[in-house]
Amino acid sequence: MTHQFIHRSDFPLSLKRLADRSIASGRMREFSQGETIYESGMNDIVGYVVSGAVKLVTFLPDGRSNIIGVIEAPGFFGRIFGVATEFTIEAASCVIVACFERSAFEAQLVADPELEHFIHMENLHQLDEAHERILVLACTSVIERVSTFMMLKLLAGSDQDRKAGIVHVPINRRDFAAYLATTEESVSRSIQALVRRGTIAVINSANFRILRRADLIAISRQDEEHLIEMVRSRGKKTTESAMSLERTDGYGRAGLPASQAASWV
Repeated sequence: MTHQFIHRSDFPLSLKRLADRSIASGRMREFSQGETIYESGMNDIVGYVVSGAVKLVTFLPDGRSNIIGVIEAPGFFGRIFGVATEFTIEAASCVIVACFERSAFEAQLVADPELEHFIHMENLHQLDEAHERILVLACTSVIERVSTFMMLKLLAGSDQDRKAGIVHVPINRRDFAAYLATTEESVSRSIQALVRRGTIAVINSANFRILRRADLIAISRQDEEHLIEMVRSRGKKTTESAMSLERTDGYGRAGLPASQAASWV
């Protein structure tokens, strides 16, 4: 199995070399949606999401699970320097992950200040995303949460996607509902309400087009300048999935008509 390590201009060369070794040693792995990549308590592996997305999951005593975060490609997961992660990492979609032995990765960090700085910045990026999720969950209604989430995704997208108004949701509808701390039915009703208003259009199950940005902001009840500053403060992180519009599946610029919006669920 041969993979091109995802291109990103700010990747340290040492991380690319580690990825090349991961490929050569067979540690570059593919996981299907729902597969467990990393169980809570493991401390010998760290990984980098090359394509797709993974979710951070915790389990309650009664067997229920909570999604507490999503890491899209390119993104780092796992703990280093003797601290085991308390989360289970599952594939939120079909993913390719570069796996590194923790001891080798730690040795590389000590020897390479550039790589160490990069990992620190990745951790800060994930902390900023956690702050954004708190903002989403603080919304009083589901339609406000959906609207705030879409605005944040739009602002953090590639230049091409922002100009086209494209928002990509990297997780399936069940996980999306869990991420927003609500039900699939509530998210479906909110999506359909936004379509009926002419605020958004459904392109396919993972992609939406923002047709009336000002209306989306009004529904979210957020301050647009505040959202822009939140995204700007952590820097734009362009993902592989946001680099093209191939996910539109031929529906064209207008997306699906309102009568077909229910097909999202």
